[in-house]
Amino acid sequence: MRINKKYIGILLMASAILLTACSSDDTDVRTETTDNASVGREVQMVSYVSAFVETKQPRRAAPSSGFSAYTPETITSMGVYMLLPDDWASPHEERITFNNKWHAYFDVSPDKTYTVYGYMPKTGEMGSTLVKTIDGAATLTITGIKPVVADDICIITGVKDADEGLAEGQFNWNWPIGDENYRIFLLLDHLYAAAQFSLRIDGEYAQLRTIKLKTMKISADKGSVNATVELTHNTTGTSPIASASYSAAVGSYDVVIYNSDEGTALDTTTPLLVNAYFAPTLSDNLTLVSTYDVYDSKGNLIRQNRTSANKLPNLEAVRGQRVLVNMLVNPTYLYVLSDPDLNSPTVTIGD
Repeated sequence: MRINKKYIGILLMASAILLTACSSDDTDVRTETTDNASVGREVQMVSYVSAFVETKQPRRAAPSSGFSAYTPETITSMGVYMLLPDDWASPHEERITFNNKWHAYFDVSPDKTYTVYGYMPKTGEMGSTLVKTIDGAATLTITGIKPVVADDICIITGVKDADEGLAEGQFNWNWPIGDENYRIFLLLDHLYAAAQFSLRIDGEYAQLRTIKLKTMKISADKGSVNATVELTHNTTGTSPIASASYSAAVGSYDVVIYNSDEGTALDTTTPLLVNAYFAPTLSDNLTLVSTYDVYDSKGNLIRQNRTSANKLPNLEAVRGQRVLVNMLVNPTYLYVLSDPDLNSPTVTIGD
């Protein structure tokens, strides 16, 4: 299974930018920058994302076109650099936060050319550095990333002042003089690989028991991750990511990738799909722990907060790919159905 590239277009309207959701007509909301100053006109953001494409092939290149409207479902932040030539001596990352609207300020000028880099989501633990290597190339290093996360992590791979002609490999932006709709559109590509867990319950077992999944978490035997991405400019519309490398600190980390207080009943045919994202070269020792309740055929709760731990196989996905992991809930001895086994089913991984 693969991940399509995520394309997020950002419509910016100002010098010193206040970003708002495209669905809002409120032009009065303001937020503060790090120096508590607001300058310039209001800026709006419009986002686009491409759909996932299902495939059983674990290694396929993601398509380079096609995207639809995208709005974050939760409070989300983006780390953004908007640089003039003199800013490369000490690049400064700005934080844009989405909370029903995008909010940020940048001091921009209509007669300047800016180079734009960045990533999302930016959490409290994450930071970054940006270094210009040669003309048309830069190294973006993102630090403090969790080895496994519940949200897709993406980096900017293309910039333009309109969606028409928006292509990867272009990072320069000019404020069009005389244009009252000051816009910046961004393309983003995936930094991590992904796994999609597809959970079903065995048909014969489902006649006797109902399983309601409550939580899923992944445990990793690694600490925080640093990702180093080499980016190059081009005019051919090809991916600017020349390389991406990952290193992890010593440690361990757990991340909840699914949570339902009431529990979600598993079906025999329609799987429950749960996504997780991980550093591509660091997936050799992951454990999936599922918590569930067991009900009898009359709907009576007979086992609560049972757990099942599965050591995951090496997922072997590269950046921008998604691996499908099929999971089936059934008793160890389906035809014996001894009482302890019936009420404490196993979760098996496979086709």
